[in-house]
Amino acid sequence: MDSSRPESSNSTKKWLIGCGIGCGVVIVIVALLVTGGVLYVRSLVKGFEDSEAMLKSLTEQHGRVNEFCPAPEGGIGPDRLEAFLQAREATVSIREKIENTIDTLSEGKLKGDVDEGSAGGVLNKLRLGFGMIPRIAEFYKVRTQALLDAGMGLGEYYYIYTIAYYSWLGKPVSEGPSLQFREGEEFHFEDWDDEEAQQLQEDMLRRRLNRMLLSMLRNQQEKLAGEEYAEVSVEWKDLLDAEIEALEADSHRIAWEKRLPEIIASSLEPFRARLEPSYSSFLTTIELSVEQK
Repeated sequence: MDSSRPESSNSTKKWLIGCGIGCGVVIVIVALLVTGGVLYVRSLVKGFEDSEAMLKSLTEQHGRVNEFCPAPEGGIGPDRLEAFLQAREATVSIREKIENTIDTLSEGKLKGDVDEGSAGGVLNKLRLGFGMIPRIAEFYKVRTQALLDAGMGLGEYYYIYTIAYYSWLGKPVSEGPSLQFREGEEFHFEDWDDEEAQQLQEDMLRRRLNRMLLSMLRNQQEKLAGEEYAEVSVEWKDLLDAEIEALEADSHRIAWEKRLPEIIASSLEPFRARLEPSYSSFLTTIELSVEQK
């Protein structure tokens, strides 16, 4: 037996997780990697390498996620919302492909008369699972290029994504396919009915969003302290100070989720009809998992 296989399989699993492929459905792929599909996936890594090269360019132009500073006056400019929606619209096609694959795998909706529990059904699921890797790589490439074209950094994208979808539209923080995985001696398909697993998923996402937005609001607070913003209302400055304190005190809190200030809400309202349908619950984990190195 090849003694290097366990180490190779383990590093590949870590690579997948590190790339932000957190959807439980991709465990189909991981299961195959453990049993010998490593070479196939390595042939697809270039897709992620291309994405990283583009992300590096994006970071050089707009800075890292935690360096983004929202408009000190509070509202989100219409040009910035247009840029955000432009990036969202550019990914519609690839998002739909990923959503359809996740939906098929999580709900067992296989085409034709194939029984999902049969050998043919399992093979169909495995083929679909393998197809996720190049599609996720394509999603990152398309989105990063769209952000480059729109003149928007990843930090600003994450900021608007969080404020618009979670704080304003009230989308559930933890949504997605009804599959999950746990790592031990082997991988298992399990139901999201497990309340503890659901809570873990939401806990991880909330903590991540808390860290990201807290850094951004601190940047905003620091900018507001400058003399050029002396005329900005004291009410807004007090609201921002209070929200930062609340985020610091509760690592599960998402910025402005308790009460979105009117100055921000009013800037989003004209775009409601376009923001509502642009959200995808299936892709939340993939959307928010990219790390800048």
